[in-house]
Amino acid sequence: MTPQTEDRLRDAFAAGAELVGAETLRPADQVVRPRAARRLRGSLRMAPLLAALAVVVVSVAVGAGLRGSGAVQPVTEGPPGPGFLLVAGNDGLTVRDAHSGKVTDRVVMPRSPEGSTRGVRGGYLLAGTGEGRTFYVAQSVLSRQTAVGTTWFHRIRIDERGKVTELARDVISPVTGTAASSLAVTDDGTRLAYSVDGEVCGKDATLRFCPGARLTVVDLPTGKARTWTTDATGDLWSLSWAADRRTLGFVTMSQARVLDTAAAGDTLKAGRTVVQGVDAPDAATISPDGHRMLVGRRHLSDGRGPHRYTIEEYSVVDGRKIRTLFGAEHAGRSIPRWKLFQYDATGRHLLFTGNFYPLSRLDENGQVTVLVRQEPLDSLGAPQETSAAW
Repeated sequence: MTPQTEDRLRDAFAAGAELVGAETLRPADQVVRPRAARRLRGSLRMAPLLAALAVVVVSVAVGAGLRGSGAVQPVTEGPPGPGFLLVAGNDGLTVRDAHSGKVTDRVVMPRSPEGSTRGVRGGYLLAGTGEGRTFYVAQSVLSRQTAVGTTWFHRIRIDERGKVTELARDVISPVTGTAASSLAVTDDGTRLAYSVDGEVCGKDATLRFCPGARLTVVDLPTGKARTWTTDATGDLWSLSWAADRRTLGFVTMSQARVLDTAAAGDTLKAGRTVVQGVDAPDAATISPDGHRMLVGRRHLSDGRGPHRYTIEEYSVVDGRKIRTLFGAEHAGRSIPRWKLFQYDATGRHLLFTGNFYPLSRLDENGQVTVLVRQEPLDSLGAPQETSAAW
């Protein structure tokens, strides 16, 4: 059972009722030409984490995966990356400097009906266009009275000082039924993708997720939408767009996959598997050029050492593992997992976090910068859930 399934079943038990699925929409047919994007380079070797929220200093070993160590390479010429992030956590939605993590503004979201949320505080899903100025927010609430979830979609724009200049409500119609589970937007802000997981069915001891996860892509200028469904039982998450604005990466069950959203078909069988295996992906993201996919995997300890979790790079064309880009360790009985990977629009910078790893950025010169350290929520040291986008 995936962590995402556990979260949703927990919500279902709390609600004590079945969730209602939304109907499938008609396809749209927009195709946009690809745009070149630069490749994220460099690989790291990192000291083990000795505590859940340790801050680390890393060295670069270009082209050598996790083997050996080397001097930090000089920063190459190129775009400095996004200037700002949108972050959701226990303190609500904040705009932060993408280099220091410092708060530059706070976002006051439209008031939502009373109900329960899952994941980060407020039930937020975040997506950005990759340049750090335009963001989309999906806010989900499960009604305590009807046990029906509703997700609203809004757009936020910020200026060069990191201040909010626009909060556009309801950029697409709300989704009623099961709450949205993942969100992604193209680099030009014209195509918004969201996923909805399989519906809850049964009750008490038979409560479970039934087949019916679906993926929807909305063309924002026209409002046209296209939906793909799956008969597989389980969740669908980690949506990410390539710069061609038609190739979409995602994770479902034990597979990291890609889908050509301009091709024929209305089921996720039309997509292609990039990675699958025993060490199921926690999170994934496709590179802007569409050639590579970063996949987060965990390697559980046999009790004689710490758990290990890695970020691995794979070829989208043939599923070949290219290298291990990053690795970390977590001691203790709690299982670590990656929660978020997101490239910027250039492909030279990566935003990432895990349930026991702080929100950080990885630049192409190999430098890792911690941006937000999650504070523990309880005496066991479980960190708060944090989501972010740039």
